[in-house]
Formats: sequence, structure tokens, C-alpha cells
Amino acid sequence: MTKKITKIMLLSASIAYFGLGEATGQSNLKSIGTPINTREFREHAFSISGDGKTFIFVQDRPDGTKVFLSTRVDKNSPWQIPQLIRTISDKVQKGKIIGTSLTYDGSELYFDAIFPSGFGDRDIFYAKRIGAEWGEPINVGEPLNTALFEGSPSISQDGKMLFFIREKFEKYKGTEPCYTIWVANKTDEGSWTNFEKMGEPVNSECEKAVTLMPDSRTLIFSSIRGGGAGGFDLYQTELQEDGSWTFPRDLDFLNTPNHEDYSAITGNSEEIFVEIKGDIYSAPLPNKFRGARQVPVNVMIIDAMTKKPIDASVFVAMNSRNSASFNAKNGVSLMQLKAGNNYTLACEAPGYLPANQVQVSLENVTGSETINNTIEMMPKNIAYTIKVLGADNNTINNAKIRIFDLSNNQIVPIDLNNNARVVFGNLYGLTVSSGNADFTGNWIPETNDAADKFIKTIKLVTKTVATNTSTPVISNVKVDKSENPYVNAPEVDMTKPTETFKLKSDPNITFETKKIYTLNDVYFDRNSVIVKSEYYIDINRLIELMTLNPKLNVQLSGYSDSFGDVAINQKISLRRARSCADYLKRAGIEPNRLLVKGLGEREIVLDSKGKEDTSKSRRVRFIVY
Repeated sequence: MTKKITKIMLLSASIAYFGLGEATGQSNLKSIGTPINTREFREHAFSISGDGKTFIFVQDRPDGTKVFLSTRVDKNSPWQIPQLIRTISDKVQKGKIIGTSLTYDGSELYFDAIFPSGFGDRDIFYAKRIGAEWGEPINVGEPLNTALFEGSPSISQDGKMLFFIREKFEKYKGTEPCYTIWVANKTDEGSWTNFEKMGEPVNSECEKAVTLMPDSRTLIFSSIRGGGAGGFDLYQTELQEDGSWTFPRDLDFLNTPNHEDYSAITGNSEEIFVEIKGDIYSAPLPNKFRGARQVPVNVMIIDAMTKKPIDASVFVAMNSRNSASFNAKNGVSLMQLKAGNNYTLACEAPGYLPANQVQVSLENVTGSETINNTIEMMPKNIAYTIKVLGADNNTINNAKIRIFDLSNNQIVPIDLNNNARVVFGNLYGLTVSSGNADFTGNWIPETNDAADKFIKTIKLVTKTVATNTSTPVISNVKVDKSENPYVNAPEVDMTKPTETFKLKSDPNITFETKKIYTLNDVYFDRNSVIVKSEYYIDINRLIELMTLNPKLNVQLSGYSDSFGDVAINQKISLRRARSCADYLKRAGIEPNRLLVKGLGEREIVLDSKGKEDTSKSRRVRFIVY
């Protein structure tokens, strides 16, 4: 009897088992077809990318196990002729690959194998995709891999959590091996830690395969347990807010008296793939098994100057609570976010300002649309042209210009065309002289200088007092509207009654009017006004408060430590408060609701020994009213 006839008989038997009158998923099973399925070989160990366009599978041949990749234009298009992943296939010398897991963006493939570089039995490996090519397999290493059996990996969509099976023991009628399901977390350095053997009700009697769904909190696994249809059946469990997992429910639309073990789910959770007697089939996933509804969100990260894609990290905050982080390879980050919520996306990349963000609302999303966003990141280090004007507003080409980086007291090089590279947000001292005219002052480059094509214009005035140009002399600096545009909000009225407001995202967090709050953890490097991305959570709480209560105003006050020039510290404290106000403005808070002040060294913070805690002195505090 041929393989094809066997499959037809099996499918017919499955339909009869569930009853012809029911529109079950088993009766809706459809072969993935050629060119993936073949008559001659077994196709199994499959996984699919988040966008559903890349399919990885394993094919058992007489000359060994082979790993293939097939692509399609969209879910309604046919799969293309599979391409052999030779870097992995050529390494398989013993046993078979039984499980694969493609990362959501399709850039990495996790799989199990028995290689000479292993630690004993079967181990978990991964390979990175660079363009159209795959790199050499890399062992994920100890302590995840041991002398025991580790297999069936399933990676979360952010690449930070890995589910797998471990151990092997003969338990089911002495013919089918049983395993236990484990989970590990990835550190920022790339190693795996916090290994945990999942307890009941997941690990019960005899488990085998595991698949993490795109929402990263719903698990499908294969198990033999009481009440099943027979053999290995597929079950689903969901992670709860308290860290527990729900009692597994069987995927009744798929389970039969035969074995059902490995599965794969599309990124939109609408389709499931299973193996039947050596071929791969798919079926619509019923709504009750799709977990929390997810919306595809694609982010393109580009250089604001060159418009070219850059590698970056994308931080996702849901209201005031941090949700996840994703990597953007070559500028592209693909993710799934839960429908019905609002999110803030912020980016960080080496050499770029971190405060870029975009608001994504999924509250009223309908259908299966994909949300696309492009985020431009401004490089920190940028070339400025220093333009010098005389009293008559004519350009002076031979002026003597010196720029001092006050963060390290170094002189900034200037070329023959008066061009210099400076860092956004840093504080610089400027001295310019020509004949009997000069200028001495300070300067903080900022992103809105792009409108002026990054030209810093200096107008000289008649020299009245001789200055020593070896170091910048910075006296009290006037603060005009261009330096502080947030002056239109009314002052705090301390005579009004106190009101209390709660956050919708977390009712346990409350704010009182007229009470001074410090933006927790929003501290600044010395001589810096840049708000770091790890401080977004507390600022996002303030954004939520202001958004929910449109009649509220906020006063933001910046502070400095006591080191350095008093006038410089006063100005830089103002810029720190303004950086936070700019963040609120980009989030949609009207500027006339924001009042910004720079208080300099007025309230330094002392430690337990009475000495100044300089890092905590460099902060921003606020009052809502």
C-alpha cells in the first residue's frame, strides 16, 4: 500500500471518528501539498515564521535527515520549491532532528540534534540567518544542555523565553518514550538561566512535544493522560497573571486514537500545522484555541539623516507597565501585540538618541490588519557648521573659534570650513573672537536644529572685557522663550483643595494634586540632558495620568548636582526638565499644560553619611495641579 493511499484511509477514518455531521478541524485538515509533501519521504519537525511566509521542515531520506526552507508571497500563495539548509543538514550524523522552532522574524532557527559537539544525548542548537544564507549550528551550551535528552525547542516571539523537553524514560506501554517540559529565560548577555521544570497540571504523566503560541503565554503540548482520545494527544494551557497555568484542555478537533504530537501555529494564530503519517497538514484553529487576540505590528527603524535601516532595540510599554523588548535586525522588528490595549514603542541603538517613540492604539482594531510604523532615530554625533556674524550681520570667515566639551573638558576639533562634530544633549562652551569683537557662552545641540541644517550661528559683540580663551567663561545665562517654550501653563495654586487620581492601568497607583513627586529612576549622567530608555515606565505613568485627566497641568522641575559652575548647572537642570516635557509633548500632551523650571543646585540629595549623592541630585520632580 502506498504512502498516499495510507494517508487517505487515515483521513477518512478520522472523519468517521468525529462524525460526518460536525465541521471539525480534523475534517477540515488540508495537505500542505507539493512541493513540501512528497510520496517518498517523511516530512516533519516543522515551524513557521510570524508573518507566515517562511516554513522550515525536516525530511527523512535514506542518506540522512535533511532540513529545508520554503517561502511564499502570502498565505494565499503556493509554497515555493524547498531549499536545502546545507549548513545544518551536513552536520546531522546520528539520529534525526525531531523539533524545530523558527523565531518570529525568521532570523534564527532553534532545533535539536545529536552532533559530535554535544554534551551527551540530544542537545538544542541554533543557527542564524544572514541574508539568504544560514550560519553554522551553535550549541546553546550549558547549563541548558546536559548529558540528558534536550529537544523540541520552542522560542517566544521576543526570543527571551525557550520551552523544551528534557529527560527520556520508557513509560507508555514500553514503546513510546516520555519526557518532561521545561522553560528557560535568556539573559542580556545571551546565555540561558532560570531553568524551571514545569509542574502540574502541565507535567503530569507522559509529555512529549511543546509549542509556544505567538502570544507567548499560551502553550500547546503533547501528552498521554487520563481522558484522552488515545495515544499522545494535543493539549493547551494558558499562563495566568499569578504565574500559574490553567488546567490543560484537549484540542478535541484534532485528537484521535492515533498519536498527535508536534504542531506549529501561524503568527496570527489562525492556522495550525500537524503531521499525519509522514505528511504535513494544516487546519483553521478554532477561536476558542487562539488565545489572546494578537495584532501584527511591524516597525521599521531608520537613520533620521540617511533614511537607511539600522539595528536597534524596540521597547514596548503597555500604559505604564513594561511589556517586552524586541530586536530590529537591519531596521525591521516584527511582533505581535495583544488587541484592545494602547502601547508605547521606543527605540534604542548604539550611537543614537534613545527617546524616539510612537503611540500604537489597538483598542478598536478590527479584522486581521497589520499595523506598520516607521521610527526615525537621530544619531547622537552630528556635524555642525559654526557660522560667525559681525555686528553688521555679515559673515566672518576668519574668526577664531574654540568649542569645549564640558563633560570631559576636552577641546572639540574644528576643520577649515568651521565644521565640528558634537553630541546632542551635551553641554558645550563656545568662545569666538575676531578683532575687537567676541562671544563667550554655552551651547546644547538639540534635534530641532535640523530645521536650520545644523548651523550654529554666533553673532559677535564689541569686546569690553578681556577674556582668557583657554577655558570658557560662562556667566549667568538669560533664559528666553527659545530655551524654555513651556511657560504658558498657570502656576500651581496651593489654595485649591487637594484631589486624588488613579491610573486605569493600575488602580493601586494614585497621584495627589499639589504633592511633589520625583520621577523614580529618572536620573541623568553628568552634563547630560538625555532621558534614558530604561526610565520610560515612570514617565509613561505621568502620560497616562495627563491623558485620562485633560484638565490637569503639571510642573516639571529639573535639578543638578553641586559640581561645576552654578550658572551652567542651572541651565542644564532646566534642559533636563524640558527633556521630560518634550517626551510628554510627543505623547500628545498639549504644551500649554506643561510648566518647566530649572532649579539647579537648589535641592541637592544627601546620603546617609551627609555627603551629596550626585547621581540622585541630577533628577526631575513634578507636581500635578
